[in-house]
Amino acid sequence: MAEEYESKVQALEAEQNELRLMIKDGITFDIEVTHYRRKPGILGYFRKREKVTEKRVFKIEEPTLNTLDRLSALWLQMEIDETRLKDEDYLGTAKRLAAKENKTVAEIVATAVLGEDYYISVDRGGWFSRKEDKATLQRLTDTFRHAIKPSELFTLAVLITNVSNLGDFINSIRLMGATRTSDPTHLIEQQD
Repeated sequence: MAEEYESKVQALEAEQNELRLMIKDGITFDIEVTHYRRKPGILGYFRKREKVTEKRVFKIEEPTLNTLDRLSALWLQMEIDETRLKDEDYLGTAKRLAAKENKTVAEIVATAVLGEDYYISVDRGGWFSRKEDKATLQRLTDTFRHAIKPSELFTLAVLITNVSNLGDFINSIRLMGATRTSDPTHLIEQQD
């Protein structure tokens, strides 16, 4: 009985250590992007374009509170009606859902990859102003829409959720929202 408990505790600790390491180091993934390129020089303009496939590597790190806020807003935009997925027309419902939500899921991956790089910071004499870089987000979203397959998307969704560290965020909220020990109303004992 004690050995079984010890093995469960060790397995849980190993899982927590692995999750902490993933959150600390971030995760990397790669995609293959295919495009057509002209050969250099004046003659390249008249020749047929060549097909080029290149591998691009992206990294997702633990998001800041602002990035977590943007990711949460995107997650909440998605709607899945589970009852309609159990109907006879499951395939039709799945196709409509894929058509409706594909841009949103690609934008979630792009937002997680960009992180705080989504903002362009400008020093204004002692204070910083931040401007959204919507063009970069749109380019990255389009790249992911054309390169990520559904099987890869599921893995990325799990990894983004893990790296987002929602557990520590919720625990922080619980800690900050808990009753304060120095609250004067709790220091005064009621007398009978």
